[in-house]
Amino acid sequence: MWRSYFNKKNMTTTVERNITSGVLTFEEIKAVAGEGWAIIKNPVRERGVLISGELYFHSHDYEEALDAMSTSGAKHVAIKFCGKRDPNVVYIF
Repeated sequence: MWRSYFNKKNMTTTVERNITSGVLTFEEIKAVAGEGWAIIKNPVRERGVLISGELYFHSHDYEEALDAMSTSGAKHVAIKFCGKRDPNVVYIF
């Protein structure tokens, strides 16, 4: 399934596809998503830690990931950054 997202910030359109149709472990999700944001449908958590889920979308742009999250249609969705964070940057969610 292909979806198109319009990024209002830099006026570009990104076309992504539904990456998987099955459940992946978080390590597998990180391998597919690379250094970016992952939208995970029906996440499974254990003691607050993401264990697995269905990778729905991934992007390096946080705004695109938020747009994709709103269109996922899933009852439960998680957004997770899969890369290394810059220690000199403060992240506020």
